[in-house]
Amino acid sequence: MHSKVTRRTFLAFAGAAAVARRVAGQPNTRHLLEAAPAGQILRAPDGRTILGYLTRKPDGVPLAGNSACCIHPLNTPGGERVTDLAPEDHRDHRGIFFAWHNMDFKRGDEVLRGDFWGWGRFAPTADRAIVNRGLDLVSTNRTEAEISVRNEWTIAAKPVMNEVTTIRTSERSGARIVDLGYRFTSDYDVTVNRMAFTGFCFRCRKDGEYSFADPGGEVTLPNSRATEPESNWPSRAWYSHTVALTSGKTVSAAVIDHPGNPPSAWHGARSVSFLNPCISALKPVTFAAGTAMVLRYRAVVADGRFTPGLLDELAAAWRAL
Repeated sequence: MHSKVTRRTFLAFAGAAAVARRVAGQPNTRHLLEAAPAGQILRAPDGRTILGYLTRKPDGVPLAGNSACCIHPLNTPGGERVTDLAPEDHRDHRGIFFAWHNMDFKRGDEVLRGDFWGWGRFAPTADRAIVNRGLDLVSTNRTEAEISVRNEWTIAAKPVMNEVTTIRTSERSGARIVDLGYRFTSDYDVTVNRMAFTGFCFRCRKDGEYSFADPGGEVTLPNSRATEPESNWPSRAWYSHTVALTSGKTVSAAVIDHPGNPPSAWHGARSVSFLNPCISALKPVTFAAGTAMVLRYRAVVADGRFTPGLLDELAAAWRAL
């Protein structure tokens, strides 16, 4: 009799084999996705932590809202954490996360509203949660890895939208690259209402002196205002955030937009320190039941400041894909 080998069983066997190779002194050539207290951790073949994905709120962390589902930590190649989780200024912020906070779901006469970010100002947060339903390492080699994430966006425990996210990691010129693809589907007609900030968000550390930049240099534009989409920064191929940490180290983060996404205006609030290309800042965004909303972003992190010209090169390559 032959037993069925599931993907989870295969990955468990692969992880055990990798551990055995390390014990035996043989080099590991595969990334590993390992269990962590509130999710899973992706490790490079040499054992370095690349990133973690939270599937629930970590114990002892004052994360507001009803959802965790985010990348945290994301580390530089040198092992320095770049993301922040539940910072004092905004307890609802969580690493690299995706959440809309003013949504309508319509099906016939049924109309549901939801805030999945955790703000609660324009739509209800009660009983609104993003729930993880799967997290798998689907491919790996010595230099790259790909993770598949499946989340349900729920209202009163009822799924109203499905999310499938692909996370691909690699390194180039001393920088860690994380390519993210999001695919949203629903049995409802979905409207993301016009807001100054919402959607894809990279919450950066700000425990030190920091600045923002775009392809033209340091950004000197006024701060965006939370309820005024017209105050957002203009569309750019990328924006970056660099912080000189109080520890003496410097880390940099950037988000590169993709031309296949709806046009965005970026919410730039220096007191908040996030990178947020907002597709609903210019106008509401809709997609019909049975269709898919697909969005793509490239996140880049590095120890120190980015090498001059690197983000432009990475943006050109990303935007050509």
